[in-house]
Amino acid sequence: MKWKWLGGAGAAVVALALYVRLGPLAPIDANQFESLTVVDRHGEVLYEPLASTGNRALWLKADELPQPVIDATLAAEDRRFFSHVGVDPLAIARAVVHDVRALRVVEGGSTISQQAAKLLLGSRERTLTQKLRESVVALRLEHRYSKREILALYLNLAPYGNRINGIARASRAYFGCPPQNLTPAQAAFLAALPQRPDAFNPLRNPRAARTRQLAVLARMPLSRDDLAHARDERLRFATSAQPAVAMHYVEHVLAHAPSRGRITTSLDAGLQRDVLGIIAAHRDDLVRHGARSVAVVVFDNRSGQWLAWEGSGDYFGSSFGGAIDGVTTPRQPGSTLKPFTYALAFESGESPATVLADVPSHFPTAEEGIVYTPRNYDGRYRGPLRVRAALAGSENIPAVAMLAKLGPESLLRLLRNAGFTTFDRTADYYGLGLTLGDAEVTLEQLVRAYSVFARDGVAANGRRVVAPRTAFWITDILSDPDARAYAFGTGGSLDFPFPVAVKTGTSQAYRDNWTVGYTRDVTVGVWVGNFDRTQLRGSSGITGAAPIFHGVMLAAMQRARGRLPIGDTTPVVAPPANVTSVEICALSGLRPSPYCPAVRKEWLPSEQPARFCAWHHADGAIDWPGEYRAWNRAAQPALAARGETVHRAETLRIANPPDGATYLIDPTLRAPFQSLRLRAIATSRVAWQVDGRRVASTEWPLVPGRHEITAVDAEGRSDRVRIFVK
Repeated sequence: MKWKWLGGAGAAVVALALYVRLGPLAPIDANQFESLTVVDRHGEVLYEPLASTGNRALWLKADELPQPVIDATLAAEDRRFFSHVGVDPLAIARAVVHDVRALRVVEGGSTISQQAAKLLLGSRERTLTQKLRESVVALRLEHRYSKREILALYLNLAPYGNRINGIARASRAYFGCPPQNLTPAQAAFLAALPQRPDAFNPLRNPRAARTRQLAVLARMPLSRDDLAHARDERLRFATSAQPAVAMHYVEHVLAHAPSRGRITTSLDAGLQRDVLGIIAAHRDDLVRHGARSVAVVVFDNRSGQWLAWEGSGDYFGSSFGGAIDGVTTPRQPGSTLKPFTYALAFESGESPATVLADVPSHFPTAEEGIVYTPRNYDGRYRGPLRVRAALAGSENIPAVAMLAKLGPESLLRLLRNAGFTTFDRTADYYGLGLTLGDAEVTLEQLVRAYSVFARDGVAANGRRVVAPRTAFWITDILSDPDARAYAFGTGGSLDFPFPVAVKTGTSQAYRDNWTVGYTRDVTVGVWVGNFDRTQLRGSSGITGAAPIFHGVMLAAMQRARGRLPIGDTTPVVAPPANVTSVEICALSGLRPSPYCPAVRKEWLPSEQPARFCAWHHADGAIDWPGEYRAWNRAAQPALAARGETVHRAETLRIANPPDGATYLIDPTLRAPFQSLRLRAIATSRVAWQVDGRRVASTEWPLVPGRHEITAVDAEGRSDRVRIFVK
């Protein structure tokens, strides 16, 4: 009976031991402890919000444990880790002796397995019952996992102070490097923290932290020389600020991201910091112009990925809406849409040599009785203007004339095909002003659309938007500093020591200004303005956004190629096989005759038959086409300065405004731009009257109502027209 009882008791003990060792253990989900981390393309942390546990953690796998970290952790916590079964009786006995001698708890005797169990259980109790639970879980961990996996579990869960969990996050937070790059001295310092993170915090108690680090080093398996080097090493701690780089882009990513894990983005944190530095360098100039916000993006043309994304210039700025993302906020783009009008023209059979009439012009609108009268930025009319000069110099009237020929509905289709999603109205709603940017787009969409030209007419998603020849022509014009010199000068922010295709834009009432451009490698876009739409002071795309664009383009190219390609004249887009470089008449855009005084080189379609200029004659006279004759007579001084023959008018005729025209006062324009330019074809000085009252200037401020405008020359000849202003 006694043996039976003993047998039963033995069986019970074995059963209990088996239950303790083999009993159920909740599965370990690393995602439960790992916080969501957003990193750049090189692994640098952009942002890391808190995990569900309230801490920041980054999970390290068992096969990724560096040897110095292993050695330091075992020296600090559990030197017999690889020899015990999860609970170490010798360590417990030693701890009891030390506690009795000190008459208080000074040592716990817990193994790394027990500490991992405690971290898994998430309890802070220090009762005997809790100790037993931890010991049971430790034994079960030893049964299910290898020693290295248990060690990794502990290192991933251990607290390292300052709300940091895990060796991976701790090494980056304290020393700015991954755990694989820790020195023995750094590893010893970190290994000392989990036992008493607050007491060994180097920011609060550096002496205690140093003493504990030296004690850990003394227990590590180091040679005499290595130990001496480790003791002499001065620890330099990284800044403790939580990484918050490119927060506008991070928010964009987090909106479509899982709640945990590691997200590797395409951004280049170094370039992002360069962008912020460039914005800061121009901050005083921006403030003088009344601009408080700047948005900048850099797009990788080859991969179709974002390299930099700054939405306001200061995400944490509270006085001007710094958290608003200007990259995705719709605004009027001004002249930055003109290249798409000319791209449509090229797709329709025109070429850079096509001549457009830059003369006073009036275009019908969808509203009956109302005409659209665009004006150039500088108020001048240049007569016949080749597309190359019209686009490079960003003249308004030729762009509107071209769109009037092509139709706004065709341009709207092209813009939508290029990726613009903000055009949700009809073509009649936008009208001819579409080419001048009277609709709203986002910087993100604008930069993606421009990259189409850099990619031979193909969007990043692989869809062909325009033909390769069209992409080449647009790029060749926008990267031609000579073609834009007459409007923008030389040596400014649009000029680079390597080819860059670039375009500026300014919205109505100077509320927004833009500069967008590209090389083979990158497309850069800059917007300057105010989120509350406050008007800027004397700022345009060339003065506000262009200087920032210049700096960002240089920084982007430096990082893209490893050096600035100074002196590299390789075209941004190579000439396709179906274009030929030929000579043309600078005035007519046709093949030159022997009488053409100025000749230029131009890329023309290879299949286009030669058409020769008939404008110029042997006696130096010019046979002007009909649409230029009135302009010719009104622009005699300018033509004479160009050395061209002019014809004097024999009668007086009002050239602008046209009789019966209707004008709309634009509430978005400032008063100086709410005026009507009075022009007449005459042989002598002209005096002007409006409603019978003489006006001293040829710039008459618009006044609502019906008006009669009269011109009288020195010979007494007169002409009059009637207009309506509303």
